[in-house]
Amino acid sequence: MSVVRVAIPLLKGKRRFFLEKGRPWSLVEHVMLAALAIKPRTVDELAISGDLPRRLVLEALIRLMRAGWVVLQQESKGVVFSATPAGKEVVGDEELPQISKVTNRWMNFVIDKITGTIYRSRELPFLEKHLVTQRAEREPLVWLEPREVEAFDDTTGVLAALFDDDEKFVSVEPSSERMVERFAIASVRNDAVEGLPARAPDELFELVRNAARSAPIKPAGSQSPRIPSGQGVSISNRAAEIPFDAIFRSGDLVLGGQAHKEALHQALDRARHRIIIHSTFITQSGFETIRSLLNGAVARGAIIDVLWGQDDDKADTVTSAMIVTKLRDEIDREGMSSALRVHRFSTRSHAKLLVCDDGRADRMFAIVGSCNWLSSNFQNYEASVRFADPQVVATILEQLADLSRGHDRHWTELTSEMARLAAEARRQRPPSGSKAKVAIVLGPQHAQFGRLARDEAVSRIFVTSHKLGAAIRTAVIVPAITAVEEKNIDVKVYYGVGAADASTNAALTQSGARDGLNVQLIEEPRLHAKILAWDDDSVLITSQNWLSADPGDSKLRKEIGVYVRAQGVARDVIDNFEASRVAKVQANS
Repeated sequence: MSVVRVAIPLLKGKRRFFLEKGRPWSLVEHVMLAALAIKPRTVDELAISGDLPRRLVLEALIRLMRAGWVVLQQESKGVVFSATPAGKEVVGDEELPQISKVTNRWMNFVIDKITGTIYRSRELPFLEKHLVTQRAEREPLVWLEPREVEAFDDTTGVLAALFDDDEKFVSVEPSSERMVERFAIASVRNDAVEGLPARAPDELFELVRNAARSAPIKPAGSQSPRIPSGQGVSISNRAAEIPFDAIFRSGDLVLGGQAHKEALHQALDRARHRIIIHSTFITQSGFETIRSLLNGAVARGAIIDVLWGQDDDKADTVTSAMIVTKLRDEIDREGMSSALRVHRFSTRSHAKLLVCDDGRADRMFAIVGSCNWLSSNFQNYEASVRFADPQVVATILEQLADLSRGHDRHWTELTSEMARLAAEARRQRPPSGSKAKVAIVLGPQHAQFGRLARDEAVSRIFVTSHKLGAAIRTAVIVPAITAVEEKNIDVKVYYGVGAADASTNAALTQSGARDGLNVQLIEEPRLHAKILAWDDDSVLITSQNWLSADPGDSKLRKEIGVYVRAQGVARDVIDNFEASRVAKVQANS
């Protein structure tokens, strides 16, 4: 049975992480504390009444005693346990407060230079190059050539790979230490791959198998083949992201300019701990409109981070940067810069995000959509979605962590703060309500959902875009044309701003009509929403202008949107937009 070795290029790194470690309390421990708060009991009484193993009861009691919530005393019937005043104080909480220990440790990790996946070093043992070369003298071996990957660049991957379930990220110590090249060795035996972690991407398994087929029959030493790993499948051409279950209520749709204004004001008026705003642009008037609300939140103890991005208009970027400098100077003179932090750098993202607490430190929500919170006059028709589900909020915070790295992509103090908030959000209890299928959609992933709409739509596809680009055949339009041709789907496409030349707009509209699309310029209400919806139950609300250029793989967070599949959600969005159109027509008649 022949065995071939495949050398996989890695980057090895080491960082000091600060973390809180502590296992959450179980329902059994909570119930046991409640029982002891009513009256003292022995171990045997607790075991019999709860139908629990005696050993499990003892382990739970020891944890509760270490927390200071239970004490023991000797009585005539034996050792009796009872709740302390501190235990009685917390027993009525929905969940027992977690007792965590703050610690730090150095963590070694590796990143494969094929897919960019991060692993703990024990998951993927590594060797220096000269040791791999020595093995090539003794056995058949091939080298996989690396791709260009950005190391240590995925907050979600870092937290998931390096931290245990009972650990919560706090921060990472900045380091100028360069990552070093290493190699993992995978073995291929009868086309079966050994030596890769089960969670390694399928693409890596397949590349290893393919490389092994090019191996020499005998050891070739320094002449061992080097196999290109290719460019890989682009993000936009991959299958659509698999949605997860999240709490969603129809009232969480934020539709229309006035609704966005109210949502922003209510959020700022209630927040007491943390506010993060990401707006493509910042205008003086937009910032001053909510300045009193921001000041009020600071007075209540909130820390506010203001991030801004840009689009393709460099003049707008310069203008935003000038305004940011002016605002920072004003805030600094007022002595509020430690709490109201308007960051100097551009994230280079078109995303529009708002994350706040709802007045309680353990309850945060996020709004994702089309509204430029710090430059809008709230007169346009906008579309966003509000989520209080912890998994959605945590995912948005992780995207903000990656955006906070700025141009040099270094893991900054702000990155650590966003990552810590994400870790805290994931531990929060979800609110009550019905569940929907939800996916956070980044940059080039939008094309995946254009194809999903093409494949799933039965009766209609609905698209709105702020801008119409020079060419209408974007990643959403091409699949829509196919849906018309193959299934006679009704496709309506609306846009708010066309080309400066009216004849160009007419030509593009006529081109759409020839393809079976109903393409219309909407002047009232002024359209800024970016929506892709199909049938009654599927909608993607985003910052992506569906009728202009599509972001490439190198601009992963250039756009951020959210896909929701829930009963009637698309119908609600479409009906609201059509009702706004009718209302505007009637108001102007």
